[in-house]
Amino acid sequence: MKHTLALLICAVIMILTSAAESGTALEQKTQSFTIALKGSVAAVTPLFGPVREAEWAPGWAPRFIHPAEGGQREGVMFTTTTSDGKERLWLLTAYDVKEGRVEYVWIAPGFTANEIKIRVLPDDGGHCQATITYRHSALAPEGNAEVAKLDANWAAQQRVHWETAISEALSKEGAHD
Repeated sequence: MKHTLALLICAVIMILTSAAESGTALEQKTQSFTIALKGSVAAVTPLFGPVREAEWAPGWAPRFIHPAEGGQREGVMFTTTTSDGKERLWLLTAYDVKEGRVEYVWIAPGFTANEIKIRVLPDDGGHCQATITYRHSALAPEGNAEVAKLDANWAAQQRVHWETAISEALSKEGAHD
């Protein structure tokens, strides 16, 4: 795990160094949104893992590298392909159901480096809220346009999609009251 993460970090540094040498300013942006879900932290948190996300995210089809059979634990590495054919390399950097914490780093080589941090906390009504925070960093000038999309309008659309889709998945498994 540490060796894989070190290689990933070295690759990003090499890409950033070559971009910096070109004199092009590379953008970085962070955006968050919070969703309310009718389920416990223990029921909701696994839906953010790489295996269970397929229950609510249309088209989610990770191809697992480590371990090859997949899993929901820190250190899992996999790839996905976007609708426009870009491959993404993902690393699950934190997975703690008890604490309601799921975090990823994913790289679109030569394009962007990204973080997703998900924090699920109980609310006062016996259910929970999840705050999802994205950070996108351009690795090349072409990545700046992708970073620019991470605005309040994007976050509002994502909030509605995630809340609706995850709520539907929870209702199918009988996780909410």
